[in-house]
Amino acid sequence: MPRKSRSIFKVLGLRRILALIGVTILTFIASHLWLLWLEMKTAKAQETTTMDPWIKKHWNHVKILTESVNLMQASKTILLWTKFFGVTNYVPEYTSLGCPVQKCFVTSNRDYLNKSDAVIFHLRDMNVDDMPPWRIQSQIWILLHHESPPHTPDILKNMGEMFNWTATYRYDSEIFLSPVVRKMDKEVSVAQHHNRYKKKMVAWLVSNCHTPSKREDFVEELQKHIPVDIYGTCGTMLCMPKMSDECYNRLSKTYRFYLSFENSICKDYVTEKFFNILGTNMVPVVMGGANYTVVAPPNSFIDALSFETPSDLARFLLQVAKDDKKYDSYFVWKKSYQLYSEHYVCDICKKLYEPKIKHSVYLNISNWWFQDANCRSWTPTHN
Repeated sequence: MPRKSRSIFKVLGLRRILALIGVTILTFIASHLWLLWLEMKTAKAQETTTMDPWIKKHWNHVKILTESVNLMQASKTILLWTKFFGVTNYVPEYTSLGCPVQKCFVTSNRDYLNKSDAVIFHLRDMNVDDMPPWRIQSQIWILLHHESPPHTPDILKNMGEMFNWTATYRYDSEIFLSPVVRKMDKEVSVAQHHNRYKKKMVAWLVSNCHTPSKREDFVEELQKHIPVDIYGTCGTMLCMPKMSDECYNRLSKTYRFYLSFENSICKDYVTEKFFNILGTNMVPVVMGGANYTVVAPPNSFIDALSFETPSDLARFLLQVAKDDKKYDSYFVWKKSYQLYSEHYVCDICKKLYEPKIKHSVYLNISNWWFQDANCRSWTPTHN
């Protein structure tokens, strides 16, 4: 073999050896970083009992290492730019959410801004003077908001052409926050005779006594025709712990109906309190701007705004209360339907993997949120 050919093979062999050494070193470093992360993660879980000063002192460095390892494992990064009512890390660890798409990483570390595929801004914690200084062209900016327009700060007028997606209770948002109704593959058996042993008519837990919807005015009229027990700040009765499942379940043993009246009557607006009542043995009486035939299971509620007056509603409730078969009919849906919900971050992650991602922006998000909501109030002459 010519000398030149032998030299080439020597060079190639040396390169292979160096490459193999490099891979071995990187693998060694990565494995030790991984073991260190696992060790520190375990130590952090035990921090409340061990209170090890060294762990407390160095935990910020371990947290940065943890985020780096998570980022290396994931393909899509979601940045929480703002807090959520003052809470920084308001999304649980992504792997604990049970999302169908696992390849996402959620962080509140702003150092990941230029590496993030999506950035979430919670409206109530936004500050126009604390927005990101730059933006990657392909990055998705998401506005997160749970509240109705009357309870929304007037900040959106300064946010034109900024957000690609919204995460709200509105059906025309890219990310929908409310539970959805799903039909089960097969029927299940449910309890009957829901009206048995119940002696009281209507319960209402409420702490906001003066609302844009004027629900308090409706209830005042309703009380002239039917007993309504009001719990909380706006009433004279207590149910502890406040707004808890324990409280709702205790009420459902005594009361036939529960007032799920929203503080605002706006497009699609319905809060979690309504869905909580669906899980009890009380029939929810609703007042809101949502299309409840879409939001809720079939024949699972009574719509107060479908009656001409509160007295008409009272008359109907008294009729249902006297008819056990009619009352039970409001629970038949539990045989075939269920409410399904997952963390909104799961939906964001799933959409980030879609072949065609919506990158267009809301040209006038203020008009979309306020004017398109068609909010109104109840009045005795027009409901």
